[in-house]
This record gives sequence, C-alpha cells and structure tokens, in this order.
Amino acid sequence: MKYKTFTYKKHKHCSFQVANYLNNTDAMAIVIIDENGNRLYDCTVNKSDYIYEKNTATIRNYMETAGMTNFLIKLGVVEQLITKSNFSVYATSKKESIDYCDINVEILKKYSSKFDYKYNY
Repeated sequence: MKYKTFTYKKHKHCSFQVANYLNNTDAMAIVIIDENGNRLYDCTVNKSDYIYEKNTATIRNYMETAGMTNFLIKLGVVEQLITKSNFSVYATSKKESIDYCDINVEILKKYSSKFDYKYNY
C-alpha cells in the first residue's frame, strides 16, 4: 500500500496506524510509527465519558505530544476543533489539552501505513 510519510519532531519517514480502541469501539485510535514500524507516539486518547461520532477523535495534546492538534491541522487530518478540554493534572502549560476533533479520514488514510478504523453506528 502506497502512503505519504511525514516528519514528526526529529523522526523522519513516519506514518499513522489507525484502528478502534478495544475497550471503546466507537473511538478512533491513531498512533505515529517510524519507518521500521516502531510505535513512537499516541496521537489520541480514549475518553470513556465522550460520545464519539463518525470520524471524530480525541487528540492527545499534552506532555510529549503537546502541539499534536496543530500538527494534525497542518497535515489536513484535523478538519475542525470541536471542543478543547484543559488537561491540568500533569500539564506543564495552559496550552495542554484533550481536543475533540472532526477528522478528515481520506487525508488520514493517505498518511496511514495501516488503516483499520470502522465506525459501526
């Protein structure tokens, strides 16, 4: 399968792997992997108290993935930021958050080495 790669932080030739969370099959799980298939970063977090619509995800925009939402917006993966929840438990900055977003699945697929997400409702 042909897919585009990207650079994230110091890592070149990265791609996404996309699936559903096992414990919440409505939620989209997105991870960044390197060119050797090693898992680098989780882009999303599963929020059990969220109701996930088709092609939405909660972006992990804190700690080592602070700035993830803006990165995904620049790639065209995030179409719209719906809500931003401050992440204050471990936050080192007021910019850290969990962001509920509309995802452009077609663009996400272009950057995905593996895409197994299915919305069942």
